[in-house]
Amino acid sequence: MPRQQSDQVKTAKAPVGRPPSIPAPRATILDAAAKLFAAHGFEGASLNDVAQSVGVTKAAVYHYFPTKKDIFDEMMIDLLERQYAAVGAEVKAAATPPDKLKAFMHAQAEFLEANHAAFVVMLHGFGGIEKNHWTEQQLALRDRYESLLRTLLADGKASGAFAADDIATAARAVLSLMNWMVRWFRPEGKTRATDFALQYYALIVSGLQPRS
Repeated sequence: MPRQQSDQVKTAKAPVGRPPSIPAPRATILDAAAKLFAAHGFEGASLNDVAQSVGVTKAAVYHYFPTKKDIFDEMMIDLLERQYAAVGAEVKAAATPPDKLKAFMHAQAEFLEANHAAFVVMLHGFGGIEKNHWTEQQLALRDRYESLLRTLLADGKASGAFAADDIATAARAVLSLMNWMVRWFRPEGKTRATDFALQYYALIVSGLQPRS
């Protein structure tokens, strides 16, 4: 899935160092940092490690990201925005509430597999950052994504397609199943993330079917 990452985004701090002579430098730096943070934790990887991975100087990385936290923050915003766009488009194209739920879970699994390292960092690979590390913008993007799921579940309940006693609980159950995949799913494995998502979907809809 192509990255929709703008290289014209500016940091709040004045850039220093020489711009790296590589295509799409911001996106390239974010990708390299995601792999390093996922493998070694936030504290275990330095800006110098990121620069070496990209093949540029540390000063070149400073030009776009003065600190590791700046990299982390933009990585999360970029990931959440692209996830919402990708999953939202699939949900919108589906017709019925069950189809929309299947589209949501399938698209999230596909997106997770394509962005596995960044998901590891977002969900449990950010060692060294305090627990309440998310910014207001990141929290708003997270809540917007969860609202997408809650809305389709609520529409399904209203239409009689789903029998959910509590929409928020149902949404958390779906997201927990999908997000937990990042702890055990391996992109190099034989089974694709979307295959697991469809198995989860079958389990979820069995529990959401109206009771006779």
